[in-house]
Amino acid sequence: MLPVLYEFPEAITKEGKNREKPWQDPAVWHMVLPNLGRSLRLDALVRDWEAERLKGENATRICASQHLNIEVGLALRSDRWVGADHWEAASEPGLTLEALLERSEVATIGIDGGGLDDLLGLAVLGRERGTRRWLLWAHCWAHEIALERRADIAPRLRDLERAGDLTVVSVLGDDVMEIADMVERVAASGLLPEKNAIGLDPVGIGQIVDELGAREIAPERIVGISQGWKLSGAIKTSERGLADGTLVHGGQALMTWAVGNAKAEPRGNAITITKQASGSAKIDPLMAAFNAVSLMSMNPEASGRSVYERHGLVVL
Repeated sequence: MLPVLYEFPEAITKEGKNREKPWQDPAVWHMVLPNLGRSLRLDALVRDWEAERLKGENATRICASQHLNIEVGLALRSDRWVGADHWEAASEPGLTLEALLERSEVATIGIDGGGLDDLLGLAVLGRERGTRRWLLWAHCWAHEIALERRADIAPRLRDLERAGDLTVVSVLGDDVMEIADMVERVAASGLLPEKNAIGLDPVGIGQIVDELGAREIAPERIVGISQGWKLSGAIKTSERGLADGTLVHGGQALMTWAVGNAKAEPRGNAITITKQASGSAKIDPLMAAFNAVSLMSMNPEASGRSVYERHGLVVL
């Protein structure tokens, strides 16, 4: 027995400039349906496809996955975060940290997570010069213990590692050191505000704050961001930004996974974001992004392009 999986080439699965999706054209379906005309009829599949499309995005994705081997991507559950509906459309492939720093006039940083069997997430949010759009980039760290204790997601974490979105560390503290390195890198660009520049979950941030202090990151730049329902403002701001195009991201697999894991829970007039499944469904980079959004919503100004410029030492 030799199982064979047929998939479309990237040119067909890749979304076009006007958001068109070439794989949705029945004229190309024969490429992944070797039994078409035998056990399968194209007209019957088209009828099923149109019926599923009327049921909504989630049904459409499932149908495409089952019949056309299209990657499902975000799992759009009924209790999903509203921002998930607009996440993929807000993608700007190629938006790296370097590109973000080059294009931005100011940047804020969010940090979340960090238990031994958890992820430690960092998000950098830049405000683009001219357009004032918000540009989002993220990275995560995981200790090897997390891969052992969360065996169900270990393959996914390894995939993210290969994609460059996640770093697996074997020595305790290496993740904190690398987080501090990243913060120093953004600070050196001159884009961080003098105050309220780095937002962290107030729980379990001691080691990070200590390391940032050792790097001479001023205490007034570091602020604890209240979580739970108090984060509702940042959550709703992110939703609107994704929907109207004023918040874009690099389409990182890490963030797509985290957004798909997010569950929205109403709290009166507010909203909280939790995991879809306890333990295995990680949302740390998304929560880090909300922390960064909280600070960017304060309309900050950058401290200066570099430490040399601030002290008048630049020679032209």
